[in-house]
Amino acid sequence: MEMIEEGKAKVNVEGVFYNPWMKLSRDISVEVIKRIPDELYVLDGFAASGIRGIRYYLESGNVKQVDFLDINDVAVKRIKENMERNGVEGKIIKSYFEDLGTNQTYNFIEIDPFGSPAQYIYPAILMAKHKKRFYLSATATDTAVLCGRHKEACKRNYHSWPMHDWTCHETGLRILIKFMAEAAFLYDYNVEVLFSFYYRHQMKVILKLEKGVPKIHEQLALIDFIHKEETLQRGIGLKENAKWAGPLWIGPLFHPNYISKSIPLMELVSKELPVPFHHHLHEIAKHYKLSKVPKIDKVIKELGATRTHFSPLGFKTEKKIEEILEVLR
Repeated sequence: MEMIEEGKAKVNVEGVFYNPWMKLSRDISVEVIKRIPDELYVLDGFAASGIRGIRYYLESGNVKQVDFLDINDVAVKRIKENMERNGVEGKIIKSYFEDLGTNQTYNFIEIDPFGSPAQYIYPAILMAKHKKRFYLSATATDTAVLCGRHKEACKRNYHSWPMHDWTCHETGLRILIKFMAEAAFLYDYNVEVLFSFYYRHQMKVILKLEKGVPKIHEQLALIDFIHKEETLQRGIGLKENAKWAGPLWIGPLFHPNYISKSIPLMELVSKELPVPFHHHLHEIAKHYKLSKVPKIDKVIKELGATRTHFSPLGFKTEKKIEEILEVLR
């Protein structure tokens, strides 16, 4: 028996996948979920030990029931033990996620597979397609694809072209949000990003989906391209002779009502300028062969920029590259 304690949960993870580095991701998800003003009936897809769904049930007062889905026999056994140990109400479903079918009772669906969540987004929406409002949470660990190491795979899986550079994690996260939003639009759902972030080879997005075509038409303007010129000047849209990525989400990465200041990463995200790209200090220094580079704190202060959670050496600003270089030199 391999017992671990996380949050309010105590679970046996013997023989099933458990990543202790993803505790922060689960902490953040709990903080978002407990702020949702609805009673939630959750499906924990790809549940493994059940740790995520169990924590949702124990730590979020609005979660009334969690059902756990996994195809692995050992996982099903562990989930049963862990549900009983923690007093969690719900059922265990031994099935492939995409075989569960439509018109389910869930209004919060968690997708946390190994690799890409892309093929599960449409089945998840179909499970709840008759509801006026529901919530969809997806985790992507195929960051090499979303960050542009495998550009053709990104185009195939997410219908977007990535940009493999020093700031690719933001581009990848925005591609993921765009893919989820477009899937929602197809079924007449507009979207609101409750919270999204990148952390240790993981991209996470929690969306609210609500029926309403007029708002979809407004949100279409939040799907665009970004470009990077030879000078490293970045901007929205396509530009001649510039590298580009997209289409991707250029809208907010969070909603202020879902921020917990007790978690530093959430607070950092909430303070980022609403610019759909960032600059990387070392990328600029290398490109312009700068012999000496000031500390990131000084750069941010003099530019009136903000830090970004995507990189400790990243910063967000609306200033032109010429103004950035004045500070760096």
